[in-house]
Amino acid sequence: MAARPCVAEAPPPVTLPGTEEHILQGPAGEYRLWLSIPQAPPPPGGFPVLYLLDANASFATLTEIARQGAVRAGATGIGAAVVAGIAYPGEAPYHRARRGLDYTPGPPAEEAVPYPTGGRDAFLAFLRGPVTARVTERCPVDAGRRVLIGHSLAGFFTLDVLARDPGAFSDYVAISPSVWWNRARLEDGLAALRFPGRVPRVALGVGEWEQGLTPREAASPEAARTAERRGRRAMVDGARQMAEHVAASGAETRFWCFPEENHGSVLPVALGRALRFVLSGG
Repeated sequence: MAARPCVAEAPPPVTLPGTEEHILQGPAGEYRLWLSIPQAPPPPGGFPVLYLLDANASFATLTEIARQGAVRAGATGIGAAVVAGIAYPGEAPYHRARRGLDYTPGPPAEEAVPYPTGGRDAFLAFLRGPVTARVTERCPVDAGRRVLIGHSLAGFFTLDVLARDPGAFSDYVAISPSVWWNRARLEDGLAALRFPGRVPRVALGVGEWEQGLTPREAASPEAARTAERRGRRAMVDGARQMAEHVAASGAETRFWCFPEENHGSVLPVALGRALRFVLSGG
C-alpha cells in the first residue's frame, strides 16, 4: 500500500471571531492577554469586563457562554461583556509552577510544593495595571463592572483578593476554590471585610464529587488514596464555609454545589450560573 503523501502546509487554524491576543511582560515573565470584544455597540457606560484567570483552560468556554447569554439577554440577564483572559505561554491548559507563584501569598499551610510561591501581590498589581490598561485601550469599558473569575487555585486567589483588596474588582466568581491552601488567611481576611461603598456580588460554586468519588473512581484501585486526599482537602465544605463568611460580610452572595460534577466538569456549569448572577443579579 502506498504511503499517503505528506501535507506540505497545514490548513489555517480555526479562530474565535472577535478575539485578539496581546503579549505583555509581567512579574514572572511573559503573559498572553486574550480579549473577546463584543461586536455589538457598547452600552452608554461601556462594556463590563470579565477577567478570567487560567485562560489557557477556559477562555473559549467563557467566551461562548457570554456570547450565547447575550443573544437572549432579555431572558438570561447576560448583556454583552468583554472577556479578558490572562494566559501563559504554551499550549498546556494549566501551568502549575507559574500559577503556583502568581496566585498565592506564600506556601500552603500543610503541604510542601516543588515550585516558588508568594507572587500574589505582584500579580494583582499586574492585573490592576498593565492588563486593565490594555483592555481599556482596546474598547469602551465600564470601570465599575470588573469581574474577577478564578477556578481551583485561581479561585483561592479570587477569594484572597476579595478578602484583602476588595476594591480591586467590583464582583467575584470563585469556582472550586482551593481553600485548603491557607484557610486561616481567608477566614481572617473575610472576617474583617467591610464595604463602605457598593456591595459586590460574589458567586461560589463547587462540584459534588470534589469531596467524594465518582462511580468510576470508586471502582479504581486508587479509590482509598483519592478519597483520603479529597476528604482532607474538603473542597465542598471549604467552599460552603467561605460562602458563609462572604455573606456575613454583607456581600450579595450565591453558593451552588452542583450534583454529579467533579473538579473539571463543574467549570462550564458554574460559569454559566455565575454570569447570570454577577451580570444581572439573577
